[in-house]
Amino acid sequence: MNMQSQSESIAPPLPFNPRSPEFRANRYPTYDYLRTHHPIYYRSEGNDWVLTRYADISEVLKNPIFGHAQKSIVSLETGTPAPINNFLGLRQESQRLMKLWLVRQNPPTHTRIRPLLRSAFTQSHIQALRSHIQTTVDDLIDRVQDLGKMDIINDLAYPLTLGLNCKILGIPPQQWHPQFKQWSVSLSLSLDLDVTPIANEQGLLAIAGLAEYFKSWIAQSRTCSQPQDNLISTLIQAEAEGQLSAEELLANCILIFAAGHSTTENLIGNSILTLLNHPEQLHLLQADPSLIETTIAEVLRYESSVHSIPRTTLSDIELSNQTIRQGEIVHCIIGAANRDPAHFPNPNQFDIRRKPNPYLSFGQGIHSCIGIHLAKLVTEIAVNIIVSRLPGLSLATESLEWEDSFMGRGLKSLPVVF
Repeated sequence: MNMQSQSESIAPPLPFNPRSPEFRANRYPTYDYLRTHHPIYYRSEGNDWVLTRYADISEVLKNPIFGHAQKSIVSLETGTPAPINNFLGLRQESQRLMKLWLVRQNPPTHTRIRPLLRSAFTQSHIQALRSHIQTTVDDLIDRVQDLGKMDIINDLAYPLTLGLNCKILGIPPQQWHPQFKQWSVSLSLSLDLDVTPIANEQGLLAIAGLAEYFKSWIAQSRTCSQPQDNLISTLIQAEAEGQLSAEELLANCILIFAAGHSTTENLIGNSILTLLNHPEQLHLLQADPSLIETTIAEVLRYESSVHSIPRTTLSDIELSNQTIRQGEIVHCIIGAANRDPAHFPNPNQFDIRRKPNPYLSFGQGIHSCIGIHLAKLVTEIAVNIIVSRLPGLSLATESLEWEDSFMGRGLKSLPVVF
């Protein structure tokens, strides 16, 4: 058990309660207070730490001492007794598959698997998707143009990012499962900070559903006589060459599906909302579309779709005069680091011309997001087309509802008129 100094142990007047609706509606006053008064904040109820300062978070993300520790999960292949019913068997398999995700690996396993997944996100692969992305965005806007209204999330961001993710994996639209959306939401909430028992079980069920789906699709992909240019085929080939196991293949298909579209979907929504809330910046972008790259960079800093990245301490370490013990979890609050005044001038000002802009939204170090360039390209194209084709864009309501997740930051819907 860690003991902080007397000043550090005083509970802040703005309690860090990630499940509070008030906090989720506007997190930044709490972040500011914690960063100023309790930048390395120990939560006795969870025996974990909340970090809000840019320098500390950057150190954690780059330091290999902060990695991922796995709780032991019994494999069903080791001769242990079979589970007492099918539900428990699915639950155990879901836990085992989560353990095999790339984002939960340390070297050397991480070093072995990451290049295999990264192969689908090279610059050449990404640039080859540019015209497809542009055509898809235009088609989605064409469907609603005559209506004079749309939901940025459900009419554009979700189908765009899901379709692109499935294209990368090699899943054609006619093979999409009707539960994709619900599985994605349930899985996201099960990975949240201070997750509820119900959300945890729903997440395990979502993994079980995705596992059944991908087992079938992988089996079907194995029958193709010619290698296909998609990630699943690449991973099947890697498995055949002994570079990863069948379970690692399945687990990381689920990971890429779950992580590959939700954060970009949220980033598109956050971009449009932030621009609408800053009309002078929106008009600046509309007058000069070449500002789109710095615009999305500023959204990533100002209203990131990722607000927290967890790490586990693999051995005792001192961080800014605080001792963090082996096995303790450290929550790197990216949303707070991105508004640290020690690193960003006027951090609460949204400025689409901001340079330099070293935001931490995609992480740092060996675990940085492999889809960073694709996420930025998709968002840049989508936002530029939206603001150019719909110049009279405005919010259809002031009552917007954020997703229930703390670690992710996104809207459930974003209705607009034009």
